[in-house]
Amino acid sequence: MCEESGSRLRHLYPLPFSLQVIHGRAVSHRFTTFGYSLSGGHDVDGNKYPDLLVGSLDHTVALLRTRPVLHLTKTLRVWPDIVDPNNCDFCIQVEVCFSYTFTSRETSDNDNITIHFIVIADVTSLEPRLHFHSNRQSTFSGFLSMPKNQCRTLNVGLKSPVLDRVRPLMFSLNVSLYENIPEKRDTVQDLRHLPVLNNIPKPIRTQIHIQKACGSDNYCHSNLQMRAHFTDDHQRPLPTQNNSQILSINGSIDQLYLEVNISNSPTQGQPAEDAHNSLLNISIPAMFRFSGVRTKKLKSAEPEPVQCSVEGDSLLCELGNPFRSNQEVQVLIRFQPNEINLDIREIQTVIQLSTLSEQADVSPVFISMLVKISLQASLTLVGAPGHASFSGHVTGESAIKGTEDVGGLLVFTLQVHIHGKRLGHHDNLQVLFDWPKEVSNGKWLLYLTEIQINGTSNSGCFPPGNVINPLNLMLSEENRKRRSLGEQGSDGEAPSPLLHLLNQRKSYTLDCSHGAKCVTFVCPLINMRNSAILTVKARLWNSTMIEDYSDARTVMIGGRATLMLQNNRTINMDSDSTAIEVLVYPEAGQGLDASVPLWILVLSILTGVLLLAGICFLLWKCGFFVHEREWRAAAIHQGRIVGRANQLTEANGDGTSSFRTQKTPKHWVSSWAEKE
Repeated sequence: MCEESGSRLRHLYPLPFSLQVIHGRAVSHRFTTFGYSLSGGHDVDGNKYPDLLVGSLDHTVALLRTRPVLHLTKTLRVWPDIVDPNNCDFCIQVEVCFSYTFTSRETSDNDNITIHFIVIADVTSLEPRLHFHSNRQSTFSGFLSMPKNQCRTLNVGLKSPVLDRVRPLMFSLNVSLYENIPEKRDTVQDLRHLPVLNNIPKPIRTQIHIQKACGSDNYCHSNLQMRAHFTDDHQRPLPTQNNSQILSINGSIDQLYLEVNISNSPTQGQPAEDAHNSLLNISIPAMFRFSGVRTKKLKSAEPEPVQCSVEGDSLLCELGNPFRSNQEVQVLIRFQPNEINLDIREIQTVIQLSTLSEQADVSPVFISMLVKISLQASLTLVGAPGHASFSGHVTGESAIKGTEDVGGLLVFTLQVHIHGKRLGHHDNLQVLFDWPKEVSNGKWLLYLTEIQINGTSNSGCFPPGNVINPLNLMLSEENRKRRSLGEQGSDGEAPSPLLHLLNQRKSYTLDCSHGAKCVTFVCPLINMRNSAILTVKARLWNSTMIEDYSDARTVMIGGRATLMLQNNRTINMDSDSTAIEVLVYPEAGQGLDASVPLWILVLSILTGVLLLAGICFLLWKCGFFVHEREWRAAAIHQGRIVGRANQLTEANGDGTSSFRTQKTPKHWVSSWAEKE
């Protein structure tokens, strides 16, 4: 059937032939358009196919001849059906064969039909497991001339190693008719040598299998099962709460273990054949990185070593190829912590088993861990004044121009330390101060001048509310000698506290709960790493001490510093506090309070006089006071001193006198003479 449309002629073949469109200008460059005259059904060139004559408006006739229509039959055969991967050196044979027929005539030995064929080995694999012997490629392209040759045999081999033994080895054959178009188009060609195919040929496929321990259908039906949980360093499971494990993170955490127990055992209605290409895919938990893996056998069979590799945020572990039937293994994966994100409250890990064997119920396992971060930190007072003194006279507030006019310098040094490994940037740590700013009557007590911070991104603390140096006094050089811890006053050494125990009568305690008004402020520790040092400098208000506490034996002034968190969203930390204390006493020579009653002073003097008189009387009665003449009458003896009253005189025959004592009438006592 033919249909004309302008310069085109549509030649419609009966089904199943396709629509063919012929343009007039394609016939000849001298031929521009078809006319309306058609004459068909005549075999002009004698090839047993009807031709078509078409007229034109250019006074030209075009003869459209019909090419022989060829019916092609193709076959693809591959053997052996089962390939032993351990013994196959190009053991696979691929045979392609072709035959043909014409629509309107018989075939002849003089036919020259050339077929272009392409064979693709392992066409379904992204990484082919086969290659042809002739070109070492997985694709072979060749030509075959008929009727002289009708078949072609190719040798194919398995690549080594063969990782995928489950999926069949698929072969594909694509065919096309090779056309040798003559270069000279002006001459009349014999169309018997230019046939066309009756339709577009479709590729054909066939497959073979790799030998494996599976059923007769060459498909493996596995039964992989998995149990997983996180453990600590001693392989003890982490505690659970509401079906979620609890991960307690503190400075001492070194590593985290994921224990995965995998089995391939038969159950009721489910066989457990080998699981080929078994893989374990694990999403790496947040804040952790992969560190290592080890395998522990749970049955008598020795497990194959598990190899793991990191691919992005996932960990891919090869369990074995194949993972044998009735095999059970424990995989212990070790993770180490990265820098801890203090805002994470929950960590979810997805574990997925996969295999190329047939198994429909391999579902992912989700493990959820609630994160409880415990921060172990301490606040220690490493430097304090200990004791200080006051003296001098009262100076009004208006007369004070610099901090050195206030009083002695007091320096407190606080250390903040994070125990264990760093858990990220501790931006939410702060030190809360309860500072004894004034006494209860509103007078100045400890005047803050400066707070320095080392170990953070902020070099100092500047709390709101005009807490530090509220009078805007001129800061004095802190290296000058002041009356502070271990320093000497201008009058010499600091007075001994024992002297004040004798001269003073009262002890005072001024703290936030009694006697002092405290101001509360915080100092944030921004970007602190493992430790920080806070140096707090203040001045003891000398005039307040002289006015209100001159009668004191000691004055204990105390405040408090507390290390705490700005918020408790995800971090648990026990607040740590330390006392800030200084012992103050007046210097020697600082007078008593003039308000002492006069009668107390007179009574004290009289009591002292009477006590002195009594002591003298007792000494007199005891003979402590002796007259001087009695001592002058003492005699000097060669052996001892003898008093006159204890001596006796004896007359000797030679007119001399001899003496002896009454109590010791010994005649060996030598003579002596009294000095007038």
